[in-house]
Amino acid sequence: MLVSLEFGKSTLTNRILGEERAETGEISKKNKMGKNTTTETSLYEIGKNTYLLDTPGFQTIDIYEIESRDLANYYIDFRKYLERCEYVSCTHIKEENCGIRKALEECQIEKIRYENYIKIYNDLKYKEEHKW
Repeated sequence: MLVSLEFGKSTLTNRILGEERAETGEISKKNKMGKNTTTETSLYEIGKNTYLLDTPGFQTIDIYEIESRDLANYYIDFRKYLERCEYVSCTHIKEENCGIRKALEECQIEKIRYENYIKIYNDLKYKEEHKW
């Protein structure tokens, strides 16, 4: 299902925060895209160890300084299952006796989180293999 949102990041930020803290503008009638009304970066604390970053024109995050073999360490919800992997070099994708995959089967890890992990892992791995 594809959902079209008629608002931008700042409007979404305001809805999450439940107040009018971030500046918002109007949606362009021509291309249904925002007009980049955010002019400065704002960081909001929305919970314990949880932050929301509202930035102008922020479209992607480049995480290529992370090595594919270390990616699982950046998933907080994966960490406690890493020690259950049979192999130290486990990629958590195809190996037998993988703690992450076992946790997924037991619904201890959300499927969407694991699927995103695989996408990011494969992207990082591709970049590493095609570096030169």
